[in-house]
Amino acid sequence: MKKNLSAGVKLSAFVALLATTGCAEYHRRVLDGMGCRGSEFTQALAKEYCELGTVEEDIMYDQGSANYYFLKAICAKEGAYPPPTMLGKWHIPCEKVPEFSIARQRLIRAIQFGAPAIAPHLTAHAQAHFDCWVEQQSEGWQKEDIAACRHEFYRTMAEVELMLMGGAHKVAPAHSVLFELNSSLLTHEAIQIVDEIALAAQSRHILLVGRTDKVGDSKHNKDLSKHRAAAVKKELIRRGIAPHLITIKAEGETPGPQVDKHNRRVDIILLKSQ
Repeated sequence: MKKNLSAGVKLSAFVALLATTGCAEYHRRVLDGMGCRGSEFTQALAKEYCELGTVEEDIMYDQGSANYYFLKAICAKEGAYPPPTMLGKWHIPCEKVPEFSIARQRLIRAIQFGAPAIAPHLTAHAQAHFDCWVEQQSEGWQKEDIAACRHEFYRTMAEVELMLMGGAHKVAPAHSVLFELNSSLLTHEAIQIVDEIALAAQSRHILLVGRTDKVGDSKHNKDLSKHRAAAVKKELIRRGIAPHLITIKAEGETPGPQVDKHNRRVDIILLKSQ
């Protein structure tokens, strides 16, 4: 996965670091010998980028991409903040650029609103997977890796934004879809709620949190909560909501009475707009 860096990029010390010569293995050794500085967020970023670089070097045998990630990890481990990758430095198909631009703006907005302090590890994970998504898309042939990095970015960003809104226990869902005992089939009433959300959501990002009561095995209930959220997502997509705007979260058993219809539900939480 090759990086296309422009000689005219001006990102102060970080770009000076990227411009230095040296192979991935050298910078990996430098990274291994460093102590950690900075915030919990920059330390988490260093770990994320180090893991990406290790995969690129040891599994993908891509020295260029490995070196890129190790250099970002060094920057973060020194306590500096390496920003999300700039789109103009990669070969990305024109039709893909708008989605990447919106995604990067979403990440930057969350960072500006305090995500590194409120959710340092989640925010670092989101940024690293944004960079991973861009880098993989630039190469263009590893379709599964592109999809995996893209999915992980959107999944984590939904979690970050939920934290910025106060967390799952403080955010009231826009609606809740109820289910019958041990079922993931949408009822007539549930379909009506999905219709309302599809009309109201427009370009909003949506988080679907699946839940169950405590009847039955906890692993089964975890899977059931995922199936319930997936069923709602499927119906929203059928009504024109873009799949990447919808994130599902399998919460499993809901605390409370063992049998309660209200616990057999999917909470629909509207996050930020595009």
